[in-house]
Amino acid sequence: MNLPDHPIWTQTTPYKSRISSFKKPFHILRIKIAKQFARIFKRELFIGVTGSVGKTTCVQAIDAVLSEKIKVISTKPNLDPILNIPITILNIRPNTKKVILEMGIEFKGEMEFYISIVRPKTVVVTRLYFAHSEYLGSVDDIIGEKGKLIEQLPEDGVAILNFDDINCRKLAQRTKAEIIYFGKDKKNCSIWADKIRIENFNTVFELNYGVERVEIKYQLIGEHQVYSALAAAAIGVIEGLSLIQIKKGLEKVIPAEHRLQFVEGFNGATILDDTYNNASPIGAEAAIDTLMSIPSKRRILVMGEMRELGSYSEELHRQIARKIYDEKPDYVFLGTGDATIVADELIRLGFWEEKLESNLQNPQIVSKLLKLLSKGDICLIKASRSLRMDEVVKRIAKKQK
Repeated sequence: MNLPDHPIWTQTTPYKSRISSFKKPFHILRIKIAKQFARIFKRELFIGVTGSVGKTTCVQAIDAVLSEKIKVISTKPNLDPILNIPITILNIRPNTKKVILEMGIEFKGEMEFYISIVRPKTVVVTRLYFAHSEYLGSVDDIIGEKGKLIEQLPEDGVAILNFDDINCRKLAQRTKAEIIYFGKDKKNCSIWADKIRIENFNTVFELNYGVERVEIKYQLIGEHQVYSALAAAAIGVIEGLSLIQIKKGLEKVIPAEHRLQFVEGFNGATILDDTYNNASPIGAEAAIDTLMSIPSKRRILVMGEMRELGSYSEELHRQIARKIYDEKPDYVFLGTGDATIVADELIRLGFWEEKLESNLQNPQIVSKLLKLLSKGDICLIKASRSLRMDEVVKRIAKKQK
């Protein structure tokens, strides 16, 4: 992909980060300078992180771990990679020892463009599944596009892959670089977790490396969050940190805004705010698992449609409905658009219709939650930021004095 062809410049799609004509020349110049600047440094300075979910959290965790020993910089949580990567590269200073780059993609050819700017010698892949499939296509297409970051690794590079994800394991065939697996399978993983549990809104688990082990109290809630910690631990081990140093770093990580973030709710309820990104079904399933894992009086699910899934949208929304049916939260409120497919499938499966409402606008959701919520309830709000359900969170949050 050439820069002029990227949707962020052409404005040919409803792209969330389109750039004004006035700013375009400055961004183009910055990208060109960053490309030349990156070539000054050895490739081992750069760590690239990609995947369908968990990239931002993984970058945060790696940053926290390595900061226990060296000076690092990393991409910011809420900025598109086409801007974020060049800005981060241009922030490199003489004392910078590692640069951690989130290299997410939404369009075919986009990864090749990022690789033309910077070629990391270490790459982490979190999980691979349907995400932005309206533009990227099938899971195999997604593996192919994101796999280009693995293919560019030199033989003395390192690929850090999630063993528990079969699609990540497929990437091992695409490189001659060293492969380090993380996951829950102690027989096949260099870094693994066990004894995972939720305690006091933390995820507690045992981190293992060889014969060494430490208990981690991770402030990010949900069993799926452990993967970001394991990937960061793998990077820490490569860089010579002890497990105690890795533990200190991981326990400093806090949730990014609107990513499974706890908020005090109206009338003594607890809100689980996950309103930043909803384009991935596995992200939605993980959020539902998290909701159901937390002890509470009642569990309430509020969900908007999953966008950018293209021709796969109907089946993936029905898949989420089957997940909801199996988990059986106490109440389900669904938004408009393809979220109504979820309701249709739930009714077909026999979910309690008196506990289900759909095709709701945000003000309607707010009104219903204000009438329903009480002390001891937990309410997950899961939606794309384009649906503006963060406004729902604000309306049902406890008013601060």
